[in-house]
Amino acid sequence: MPSALRFSATPFRIVAAIATALFACLLLLVPGHAHAQGGQAFSISPTLIELSADPGETKTATIKLTNLSDTELTMTAQSNDFGSKNETGEPNIIFDDSESTSHSLKNWVALPEDFTIASKETKTVDVPIDIPEDAEPGGHYAVIRFTGNAKAEDGSQVALSASIGSLVMLKVSGEIQQKVSVASFYSAHKNFSETSFFEYGPVAFVERLKNEGNIHVKPTGTIEIKNTFGKVISTIRVNGDPGQDDNLPKSVLPQSIRRFDQSLEGKRLFGKYKATLALTYGDPQQKIEQSITFWVIPYKLITAIILAIVLLVVAIRFGIRRYNKHIIRKAQDMQRPAPPANTNQGDKAEPSVVPKPDDTDQQDSNKL
Repeated sequence: MPSALRFSATPFRIVAAIATALFACLLLLVPGHAHAQGGQAFSISPTLIELSADPGETKTATIKLTNLSDTELTMTAQSNDFGSKNETGEPNIIFDDSESTSHSLKNWVALPEDFTIASKETKTVDVPIDIPEDAEPGGHYAVIRFTGNAKAEDGSQVALSASIGSLVMLKVSGEIQQKVSVASFYSAHKNFSETSFFEYGPVAFVERLKNEGNIHVKPTGTIEIKNTFGKVISTIRVNGDPGQDDNLPKSVLPQSIRRFDQSLEGKRLFGKYKATLALTYGDPQQKIEQSITFWVIPYKLITAIILAIVLLVVAIRFGIRRYNKHIIRKAQDMQRPAPPANTNQGDKAEPSVVPKPDDTDQQDSNKL
């Protein structure tokens, strides 16, 4: 009987481990809160911790956990490295211990023992991070995860539970390399497909920034758009604004590419435009600048207008020709002589006869 129990428990543990990993991946996409079956829920803050340290130094990551569920939770801490999953900046949590990276941090994290949090309670946890004396300068990255387990009615722990964590980005002093290049910068349609010719707005812009250094950086700046006459028609922010707490710049991890995009809307555009990308990053600050051109030509509208003009010209010329023909015909009719009246074919005109004076008339004239 015990051997049968061990046999059935083994696949259950495997399923539970996979489910926990999946929960961790999904819940990290919604920072700050975790939910699991049975009404388990808790929150964590901050979701991102940035630290700087010297080799051989110890730093502390302070994390607050709040139990939002109606039952007591037993919290278990874990640490994993993470990198860049794709160009959107989504973190890729590395669960496989064999996949170590040059920017690993997980082995420097001193994890706390398991602890409990009562329902609706908030607990602050200090997690020490011990930097080795021979630590490689640059950026090191890990996620400190917490899994909440609720007790079942029989007192045992519920296997399936939620997991959520705080991302830790640690900068180790030394020979820091800061280098960012523009992998690509282009104008695009609303679906972000690249093009430099538009029929109408809005016009989207895409910047793919490559971090070739060994430390995470936060390139930020603007895109300035000028029309054909060199007049600035708009200025768009790229990757947040350091002066706005609710819109701070995001990081680009070492040896990765991160994509940013914006949209130029609410403008009536026509003709040729120039867009200039100007970014700053690092300490001391370095600059990046690159320009592109694009055209906005409403060719369908222009074609319709040209066609309407052509049809109007053709109609006017046709009307003028008809009018000229009418005037000429009328003038010719006025110059033509009128036909003789009462002329019928077949009738012969009789010769006029002049009467000769008779003798009586001659005598009367002699008497006078």
